[in-house]
Amino acid sequence: MKPTQPRLRWAALALLAWRDLWHERLLALCAACVLAATLAPLWVLWGLEQGVVGTMIDRMERDPLMRRITPAATGNNRFDAAWFERVRAWPEVGFLIPTVRYSASLVDLYAEGAPMPLTTELFESAAGDPLLAGAQPPQALAVVLSTPAAQRLKVAPGQALTLALVRERAGVTERSTVALRVADVLPPAASGREGALVSQALLSDIEAWRDGYTVATFGAEGNGAQPAREVHARFRLHTRSVREVEAVAARLAAEGVATDIDSPQIAATLGLQRNLRAVLGLVGAVTVAGAIVALAALQLATVRRKRREYALLKLTGHGRSWLVAMPALHAVATALLGSAMALGVYALAAWAINRHFASHLAAGEAAVHLGPAQAAAGVLGALAVSLLPALWGGWRASNVEAADELRDP
Repeated sequence: MKPTQPRLRWAALALLAWRDLWHERLLALCAACVLAATLAPLWVLWGLEQGVVGTMIDRMERDPLMRRITPAATGNNRFDAAWFERVRAWPEVGFLIPTVRYSASLVDLYAEGAPMPLTTELFESAAGDPLLAGAQPPQALAVVLSTPAAQRLKVAPGQALTLALVRERAGVTERSTVALRVADVLPPAASGREGALVSQALLSDIEAWRDGYTVATFGAEGNGAQPAREVHARFRLHTRSVREVEAVAARLAAEGVATDIDSPQIAATLGLQRNLRAVLGLVGAVTVAGAIVALAALQLATVRRKRREYALLKLTGHGRSWLVAMPALHAVATALLGSAMALGVYALAAWAINRHFASHLAAGEAAVHLGPAQAAAGVLGALAVSLLPALWGGWRASNVEAADELRDP
């Protein structure tokens, strides 16, 4: 009759595994050092990829102009309300608004404290516009200025500006001015370029006045009221992410709409990230394979060296589960110790690299950075790398023949 095997009792197993591990603590420490020497360089490379390229992409994501798509200047498309409704429904589109011709959006702004006027481009704006950076959209005769524009004009929120316009109508040069109020000034991080945001109604009135129509805001002169507009010549679109800019531009091109985007910089940054990840994956695969081979060799040596101990465990009724679980617990403890050592080396290297590049980084940015999720993934990877050889070694240990190993030579 086959003897019954004792149930796998976790407390007894943990105690036995701990005593065995402590007895061979120097070998365990060597295994942990092997694992740490494998993980630390990989984590530093991974941190560089996350930090350097991640910082570049974050800067691009924070700049709404990098996510902007506008029709090419040479395009002759016309976009109606149905087109805008359809494109707004695309999942990659974060904001879309019809715009006037570029020539109609260039104006001169005057302020009392400024020595000279500012010639700048006006942008239509509405709720949800990423250019607003959280500010309220301008209404009526209000304007939201970028920080560079406000500095040039030496104005602050609540102060007045004068908008000056010029047009040619029937061979006569006509001029008009209108008082604007500075509703808000965007934070410096929102845009490093001079610009101003106004309501759609105001910019449409400016274009209509320059086209010769009568606009009450700019005076009673003109060729009558502008007819209702059914199509628009231009638009301003912002994707939800810089990663989607090229895809949306390609989708528009397939519909015959040529666009202008900051493609070279986006493609270069995303291409750099893909190449770094490919190199990191190749180096990681080679390094991890070497670590698995080294740990497997260590497990093979351990099984050969401790065959009599494993035979005694089998003889006293401890089954296969015990002989497989013991080296697995050893591997978990070794992996956690190796991971802690690797994290220490990584933290020291990251501190040194970030300190070296501190002058090139803004607040909150890092050249080397791994978040909690990446660190946890690294530790789980270390556990997997350690457990695979341990389970293989435990399986070999469970196949030891007790009678053969305990027989006197």
